[in-house]
Amino acid sequence: MEDSWYVFSEALAYFINKNSDWLRATVVVTPGLTGNIEVMQEKPDEYIAVDCTAVWTAFTQPGEFSQERGVYDKVRFIANATSQTELWVTLDPDIKTIADFVGKKVDVAREGSTNLRTHLRILQEYGILDKVTLLYSGYGGGKDYLKDGLADISMLLFDHIYPAGFSKGAFITDLETKGPAYYIGMDRDILLKLAKEGYGVLPVRVPPGALGGNQQPEALWANCDVTFFAADERMDEDIVYEVTRIICETAGQWDTWHPQGRHMVMPFIAAIPAIFDESMVHPGTAKYYEENDIKIKLLADLLG
Repeated sequence: MEDSWYVFSEALAYFINKNSDWLRATVVVTPGLTGNIEVMQEKPDEYIAVDCTAVWTAFTQPGEFSQERGVYDKVRFIANATSQTELWVTLDPDIKTIADFVGKKVDVAREGSTNLRTHLRILQEYGILDKVTLLYSGYGGGKDYLKDGLADISMLLFDHIYPAGFSKGAFITDLETKGPAYYIGMDRDILLKLAKEGYGVLPVRVPPGALGGNQQPEALWANCDVTFFAADERMDEDIVYEVTRIICETAGQWDTWHPQGRHMVMPFIAAIPAIFDESMVHPGTAKYYEENDIKIKLLADLLG
């Protein structure tokens, strides 16, 4: 429950119950973002979910993941949500580049998760996938692996407030009760290559010192796996219209729930991931945006 998307889900349910005369919402906890979409796939007229681009691409593209679970291409965008921006993190100051991962224990996403595809593909692109010992966990588990000395490196989330506000967030702050955290960035061109291949990535520049002057003296490129509120295209248009209205009318109030709520303002609320076009916006949302002259933009263009 340290995950920011859980907090955002609680915030959305609160705002719906407070601001709608007829719609009520309850938060349902799943094992993760993949579980969110599996629930929505099973009951498309009942569930609104926090989704992310890694999950969306895994469900919609041919591959082992979609073969096992079935292709699901009916997810539609409502509004932006948390940033889910991630970097390789270590407690070892001698690990400075991804080349230094060779021979180390590297924690990646849990087995069966969609962002595991991205993490493994990154290591493969750097030519070290077969030169490391892999461990598998969620972000909280990766943090614990580092603290307990079971992993040398893990991909961890940190707080990213659009467009360029950064802080360590809950996982790294807890990790640093053991010692200073150090960060290993990625190559922007590699991330862009993976994006073109259909992985849920968006390169984000982290300025020098944004995560700590001594531990992060240089600018780094991180990956933003964009998260967003979504509904199945078959969900009643009036329900999604009402949810969209409430999200937009509560813009500027989300920061009381989580630091990333500070970017829940227009135009970021209506900024879609780069892998989407306007056809991926739910009809109920599109109707509200059109009636209120809200322009749909690409998040990548706003982040620079």
